[in-house]
Amino acid sequence: MDVPPFISLTKEEDIEEIAKKWASAISNKYAREDAEEAARIVLRSGIVTELPDLREADLGGRKRFSGLTRANFHAAICEGDTSSIRVNKRAYKTWVKDTDDAVRGGWHAQRNTILHELGHYIDFCNDPDFFRSVEHEWSLDNADRKFVKKQLSEYSLTNRAEFEAELNSAILSGKAFPEEILALSHMKQTKTPIAKQLLDYGSGKKVCLPNEDLTKKYKNALKAMFRQEGSTFTVDILGNKDVQEFISTHATMLNNSFVQVKMSDKMRERLTRSNYIFSGIKTFHELNEAFPSMLDENGNKKPFERFLNDVQKINGTYNANYLHAEYNFVQASATMAAKWEQFSEDGDRYNLQYRTAKDDKVRPEHAALDGVTLPMSDSFWETYFPPNGWSCRCTVVQVRKQKYPATEHAEAMSRGEEAMNGERYNIFRFNSGKQGKTMPDYNPYTIRRCNDCDVAKGGSVKLGAFIPDYQLCRGCVKIRECYKDREKANGEENLTKHTKEEKHAIYSMPIEEQFEALSKNKEGYEVSRHILKDKKEMDYNRVFDAAKLLSKFNNVRILPEIHASELDVRNRLGLPEKKNPDLMFGNTFVDVKSPFSSRNIVTNANDACKQNAIACITDHLCHIDKNKIGLLARKVLSDKNYTRDTVFFVVENKLYKYTTADL
Repeated sequence: MDVPPFISLTKEEDIEEIAKKWASAISNKYAREDAEEAARIVLRSGIVTELPDLREADLGGRKRFSGLTRANFHAAICEGDTSSIRVNKRAYKTWVKDTDDAVRGGWHAQRNTILHELGHYIDFCNDPDFFRSVEHEWSLDNADRKFVKKQLSEYSLTNRAEFEAELNSAILSGKAFPEEILALSHMKQTKTPIAKQLLDYGSGKKVCLPNEDLTKKYKNALKAMFRQEGSTFTVDILGNKDVQEFISTHATMLNNSFVQVKMSDKMRERLTRSNYIFSGIKTFHELNEAFPSMLDENGNKKPFERFLNDVQKINGTYNANYLHAEYNFVQASATMAAKWEQFSEDGDRYNLQYRTAKDDKVRPEHAALDGVTLPMSDSFWETYFPPNGWSCRCTVVQVRKQKYPATEHAEAMSRGEEAMNGERYNIFRFNSGKQGKTMPDYNPYTIRRCNDCDVAKGGSVKLGAFIPDYQLCRGCVKIRECYKDREKANGEENLTKHTKEEKHAIYSMPIEEQFEALSKNKEGYEVSRHILKDKKEMDYNRVFDAAKLLSKFNNVRILPEIHASELDVRNRLGLPEKKNPDLMFGNTFVDVKSPFSSRNIVTNANDACKQNAIACITDHLCHIDKNKIGLLARKVLSDKNYTRDTVFFVVENKLYKYTTADL
């Protein structure tokens, strides 16, 4: 069989016509809508330009253990055969309910059954021979099944074919995944155009536009605005449920751009918040621009479908053209924010040096900054830290001071001012890592005054105090209020904000009652968490992962951060004065450290030692070569500042223990 060529359809009207014609084989309205949507998504992506046959069939009713088969994919067996997707007519009555239940329960990674079957088809097109030979022979022997289930779906654990279909369909629906998930795919073993494109989408390297889900949510947002009473646009519409879903979907797409970028949980949280606020203000402009089109030339409200058709250009401009540039910028911005966070571990120990991509695509203004070398603390980096424009590929690296002496501050600032002179560069004068934002407060959807706004900086100044009746500012405040409401709804606020009296009462309880059991292993050892330890803290998951592995050897307690003045509870727990280690491991203490770079392992271990604790170094935020763990352990244990006789490493979810006796 000839595998469809890897080319992209460019005409949206052609895609729409093909999708409708293909889906017309299905009689049920809801299943047909899913088929149309799935076809549009796949054809828009450019992954394939031909679709398999689509037909209805009687695939039987519910079975005792496997439930109801909604659809299945049959690959072409030999030359001349045609691949096909068959949809079960018996599934039509419960099509919508079964879809919702499957997604809500985590069984499927996305809601469209037909898209899942097209995921099989794409897997087949990527490597037909491999697909035929091992379709149902794959298992997750070397993978964390709980992690796969959480990141992808429960159905993906069934066999190799279902894993690939779930992954392909999830990627095409707009999701991005960590490398640990993508590494399990057969696509990693092939070098086909299909595999490369899917992996680029799935890693967040590229974004697939236009996005079907975003388009659908945009339509729902317009419906919400259309239903509003009154003849003037009001910012209250931003709090509408459908509008909020559109904002969240847009923000999630931007978040996908840095799924695989290593950074602290705190930094990721700050960047995610920044994307939500940016998406909200952008939505304000989209709706405000669309609002006048609701009325015809006589001032009467148009039928909704006519209104929707009249504003499609706005959707294409904002949610395809602009979004593509914004996605790339957020990706670069988040990457540099993560770098800044890593640099912060060393402070001014090294100089930072500005570097371009050094090719013929480098802009002259950016080339003028190439080689600027300054300490991290220099104010130059507050203004000229990359990215310094749309599609900017510049970066900053650490260099040794002995080899690369610092540029004169005045010279560096002069070069920066000359390079980024002009109004169009003003929005790029920020430091994403220092500010914890993917987009500066002054961006294409805001005004210059936003740079100095107390609300943008995190304050709660009432709007009327500085710009009365200014719609943009009121919209900004509304978006920030919505974000706080969403945090509360999701339970993301600090769960352990107790009064002094409440904490004292808890600390007065018997020690055993202050800890709740989380897990118990076959050796009989237990992991428990202090009831004042907040599970929403940025490092909690890393600490918990280490605790589970350490419990192979002893009971492990996850400790709260206890104030230095609370001497009574410190004495009862045996905590050293003014120290706050992460774990109590039997009768000793362990502090979990996740360095951003393997070269900082010794420094991190020494910091753990300052907590009167054994260091447990994890690879959550950096790559640690498992073949070099012994060498790294010797460096730690032989360092004069590390006074413990043991060090732990957690690499690829395995625990390694080294002692001075091993040296």
